[in-house]
Amino acid sequence: MPRNPNAEPKPFVLVEIPQEEPDRRPVATHEKFDGLTGRLELAFTVVSEYLFVGSGAYEFDPSHGNRRPDVWYTFYRRNGQLCVPGTSLKGAIRAIVEAISNSCVSQMRRPRERIASGAHQPCRWDPKKTAHENRLCPACRLFGTTSYRGRVHFTDFLPQGEIKPEVVKIGELWEPKRPDPSRRRFYERKSFQPLENPAPQQGFRFVEAVQRQAKFRGALLFENVSEAELGLLLHALGWQVENGRVIMAFAPKLGGAKPRCFGSVEFRPVRLRLWSQGVKGLLAPQEVQGKDMLPRLYQYLQGCRDSGLLHETSWNALKSGFQPKDEGCPREVY
Repeated sequence: MPRNPNAEPKPFVLVEIPQEEPDRRPVATHEKFDGLTGRLELAFTVVSEYLFVGSGAYEFDPSHGNRRPDVWYTFYRRNGQLCVPGTSLKGAIRAIVEAISNSCVSQMRRPRERIASGAHQPCRWDPKKTAHENRLCPACRLFGTTSYRGRVHFTDFLPQGEIKPEVVKIGELWEPKRPDPSRRRFYERKSFQPLENPAPQQGFRFVEAVQRQAKFRGALLFENVSEAELGLLLHALGWQVENGRVIMAFAPKLGGAKPRCFGSVEFRPVRLRLWSQGVKGLLAPQEVQGKDMLPRLYQYLQGCRDSGLLHETSWNALKSGFQPKDEGCPREVY
């Protein structure tokens, strides 16, 4: 019997960890250019009610005369400007890549976060072995692991135009007491429900968030990746091929307060720049943008599916779970 039979439904998207083992292979090394190396410039738009990327700091102002809270968690800033750090995007996109490529479960920070599959324990790099002897899952080959530098990075994403953040009251956030050891956990795209009582109270917090339609721009950097690997990253950004076109499959979630249905964003490709080895051994850039870029993205996305790198069952489960639902997110602690 549930602990609270009147509790609002939890907005979890649970993706089964496959029974088959991850496809662990030797890694690509960094001493020479081999495959695709370049930069994909991206823009994203917030499509949920809010996006919150915490700075780890607080703002304190007791002189407001009860017009707003005394203390709130602040949005991350770089040199005083709102910013979504590249590390935040890298972690969010890696989690999706791990799920849709049947990779290891790399993050198990608490003792009770155990997984049922022994084959999906975090990859380990042995420094006593050569790069060819070490074998990593698809996500670790791309994003790296301890002692192996990854081949995928994100720049910081900066706002496009003026963005005025808002201080929002939400229920406190706690880790699940009974994590499911056989499934990965994500969060649905539902509607944020504002709280009727704006006053500070126990069990709630205030966060500084940006609103729907806020736009940010940055880039994905990749080095020595295959076309299939780049296609896997494009799937994780929420794109797919359908009827000969590149379309939006879902809106990934970034930042904090995901259990309150914050953080859904839609990515848009802006410009693709590839570096290839020239006649004299120098790297020559090739740049495509606009409509000329879409055939390239289609080629990479389709190549990923054809290679088997995309785990279709997990992809379909995550895509289905991320579809917008005409339901409210829980207001209270759950």
